[in-house]
Amino acid sequence: MSERSILASCLKSGRAYGSIEKAISLEDFTAQGRVIWSCIQEYRNTDPGAGACDPEIISRSVARKVSNPKHQATFDRIIADLYEADVSPANVVADYIAVKLEYVGDKLAVALTNNDQAEVRKLLEEYQDWMNCSALDLGKEEAKVYEGFDLEELVRTSHAADELIKVFPKALNDRLDGGCLRGHHIVVFARPEMGKTAMLLTMVYGFLQQGLKVLYCGNEDPMEDILLRVACRLTGRTKHEVVANPREAMAICKEKGYDNLVLAPLSPGTPREIEQLAIQYKPDVIMVDQLRNLQMKEDNFTQQLEKAARAVRGIAQRQHALAISVTQAGDSASNKRILAMNDVDSSNTGIPAQADVMIGIGANAEDEACNRRVLSLPKNKRSGLRDHFTVHIDPQISRMRS
Repeated sequence: MSERSILASCLKSGRAYGSIEKAISLEDFTAQGRVIWSCIQEYRNTDPGAGACDPEIISRSVARKVSNPKHQATFDRIIADLYEADVSPANVVADYIAVKLEYVGDKLAVALTNNDQAEVRKLLEEYQDWMNCSALDLGKEEAKVYEGFDLEELVRTSHAADELIKVFPKALNDRLDGGCLRGHHIVVFARPEMGKTAMLLTMVYGFLQQGLKVLYCGNEDPMEDILLRVACRLTGRTKHEVVANPREAMAICKEKGYDNLVLAPLSPGTPREIEQLAIQYKPDVIMVDQLRNLQMKEDNFTQQLEKAARAVRGIAQRQHALAISVTQAGDSASNKRILAMNDVDSSNTGIPAQADVMIGIGANAEDEACNRRVLSLPKNKRSGLRDHFTVHIDPQISRMRS
């Protein structure tokens, strides 16, 4: 972990500083880094609740410690560079803690081998201290406080029609009051073979048509299969037609915005991996297929699902993106047209609590025979309309239409 990343994170985030301040060793820093670190400490101790440190105050604090004007100019350049650094404080701190855990763990292994009981006790306490640090909610940055906020500005910056992300098919978007906001979390749920992937790819098509960047994180189907289905959806051609003329299909895909789509295979993946991808690619939309496969540190499966849904919602809010997650419906949804919250498999309270919009995909035998599906909205914080409506599915090109 570089000195630059640590200092930049602690300058920008009070939570990052609070997570590691007591465990930082001055040996981690150069002579210049120690000066800046001491100024950060003074700033944070004066105002523990501060978000980002004021760069002018930090610069003046450094100037009081460094008398040589040439050195002051050098520090000014270093501080400016730290504020310009594109870092994720949550990930920097998490990585710093991981490095320290590995370092202390190696020393503990040596002490155990040497049967040095005093050193073992000391290192166990140190290891536990770092474990306690890693349990903090590092990704939760300081909340923005609204006081006397201008409603005209709110409408203009957040709720105007051109700020909404439209969600295909059109009949769904109409029921969402014209679309969703960044930070919202949509959960799609259905029984196997009901068209969950077709639903996602229909949404992908719509997002790309709007010029949006989409990050599709998949841990269910082989990504090669998803890639081919994406090509079918964007071109409107069947798998056999795409395979017969891939060059022409590729040209059509690019016209439809294919270059704005990032497909990332996970095996099975963690929320941290998803957030790192989001930081790297800066998508407008993050898709997670599926929640139930994510690796979570919980023994209870129901708690795993709730924790996974909460994590994805948090990522959406921190990365200022619309999140769409997929999970399974339980046996209660078999041969059922209109799905409810309690049809979500193994988490009919936890997952719904972490969703702004829930979309259930249902069908009976007659619907399936006619390639029909019924989309239900058991939760809809966008418009409050808890409705259901019929769509048609074309499995050959992974398309759903109103």
